[in-house]
Amino acid sequence: MYNFLKSAALLLSFCFAQNLSAQAISDADQKGIEACYNAFMTAFEKMDASGLDSWLTENAEQITPLGEVVRGRANLLTNYQNIFAFFKSQPKPDRYERKTSDWSNRYLATDLILATYISEEITQYGDKTNAEKMSVAVLLRKKDGKWAAELITLTPVQPMPGK
Repeated sequence: MYNFLKSAALLLSFCFAQNLSAQAISDADQKGIEACYNAFMTAFEKMDASGLDSWLTENAEQITPLGEVVRGRANLLTNYQNIFAFFKSQPKPDRYERKTSDWSNRYLATDLILATYISEEITQYGDKTNAEKMSVAVLLRKKDGKWAAELITLTPVQPMPGK
């Protein structure tokens, strides 16, 4: 009987999750996602860690491209300050371009959205061009009508060995 109830509960939760995630993102939530992304990227491009503050939840976490886990808004802001200090110490590229593709947004709950996309950054120094791709997943939480990042994962896209 226990296994039957457990199976029934799992089936119901699976069906509910499937229905919720299959729902189209509302126009208001889509605008909120875009506002969060645009504000975050504007602050990032300006290398302004304080501009990221209101776009991160208190318990936000990030998994960096190096696999490090940074927990809590304050620690994330410190991490971004350090990253920006490093970036500022590097030569500025002659050309910089960021492209995003393969966007997908879906509800996990009424106040949680998973956004995934591919980000490609192209830098050019003289005649040398470098392109880096990153698979990005962002868990957004809605609080007081505003979407903010709860979890950011950045995974470098590397070609398979031998290809």
